[in-house]
Amino acid sequence: MTINEIFAKDGFGHRYYNSKVSMYNYNECNSMLNNSSINKNNNIKITQNNNNNNNNIGGGVRDVINSSDCSSSSEELDTVGDNKVIYEKANFLINSRYRILQVLGKGSYGTVCSAIDLKAKDKTTVAIKKVCNIFTKEVLLKRAIRELKLMDFFKGHKNIIGLVDLDIVYMKPYDGLYCFQELCDYDLAKVIHSSVQFSEFHIKSFFYQICCGVKYIHSADVIHRDLKPGNILITAQGLLKICDFGLARGINEKYMNRNHRSSHITNYVATRWYRAPELILTRKSYGKAVDIWAVGCIFAELYGRRPIFIGDDQLHQVMEICKIIGTPPKHIIFGFGTTIAWEMFSEPKPRYQKRNWGDLYPHANFNAQDLLDCMICWDIEKRYTIEEILDHAYLEDIRNKDDEIIRDETFDFSFEWKIKTLSDMKMMLREEVENFKKKKHGYDKLVGI
Repeated sequence: MTINEIFAKDGFGHRYYNSKVSMYNYNECNSMLNNSSINKNNNIKITQNNNNNNNNIGGGVRDVINSSDCSSSSEELDTVGDNKVIYEKANFLINSRYRILQVLGKGSYGTVCSAIDLKAKDKTTVAIKKVCNIFTKEVLLKRAIRELKLMDFFKGHKNIIGLVDLDIVYMKPYDGLYCFQELCDYDLAKVIHSSVQFSEFHIKSFFYQICCGVKYIHSADVIHRDLKPGNILITAQGLLKICDFGLARGINEKYMNRNHRSSHITNYVATRWYRAPELILTRKSYGKAVDIWAVGCIFAELYGRRPIFIGDDQLHQVMEICKIIGTPPKHIIFGFGTTIAWEMFSEPKPRYQKRNWGDLYPHANFNAQDLLDCMICWDIEKRYTIEEILDHAYLEDIRNKDDEIIRDETFDFSFEWKIKTLSDMKMMLREEVENFKKKKHGYDKLVGI
């Protein structure tokens, strides 16, 4: 059974699936989560303290505010030149081809609005994310450049968020980087923590789509490094899209050697609850297995409806892992090769036995439990690859190999070696935006927009 048939059968979101249905429809979006704990303002409270403040570009629609009075009217729009309009409530200055619908979110990173592309034949609805203060902070500029390049590189895959348009505005108070991307209704975290009931088919389809997206990313020798439910967007039709590539890295030898393995590790700041233990306990090189661990944690969360490992700090995080999968054997501890690993597991520290997945997740069948064992394990040599996960019996009745495409080339991270100063970064960001707009203009002319 295909993903489309699953959602048609089980009635998640739409009563039927139609690929031509607009991606964003308020009535159907609300019906998806009818009688759930996600209300019209998306007031879901998730207790995790996320310190990265969603500074990445592909952050989707989060921290949604009450926007019932935020839809644009003629009084709120000022025309600037021939093709620019100002939307005062959000301090937005955008191309007149886009009409603001409402403010969706505000945060330290900037503001997100929904808008209609008036020139698109199907009047596509997009999310416009304005990233503020980007021109003064090196870390934001570098992440922005990396993420724009990766989103452009991975464009076209249905399980990865798509970049629609870009713009840079320098005029205050409208200044910032404007990123126009596909608009999704929710992120997976909000859906998981709602009262929407999941069938086994829902869990399988969500998980399978995540795996298809990760396979495409890994095929380009890229690791995401920040996979978590909040970085997976979802449409009312049940289509999942991975976003937030600001922490992604290359794993080919050329990139690893040039950037030094130690810095490759220490710059990692992804969310603790989904962080593989080797990232906490060792400074050795790591690879795609860190993403597999995160995928396993998301899989467990789909069954348990709460994060599997909730650590207050890094050491507590490791203890929480031990309580579920047991204390690692000595050869794994020695393999970490660090004092912190030895001290954490040496006597008189308590030793834990592995718990049974069936006790933790009684609704998970045998194949699901076996797959959890293959993803959430200490030994990275035994941890499954994304290809092995897709081959697992758990996905046998849902798998469609046509969805498991790979990228035909690896991503080139060499641009990071060339940007050393703030001035270099500003210039590269401008070039990236200009190049993207040239390609978009060529496509628009081709299709007659």
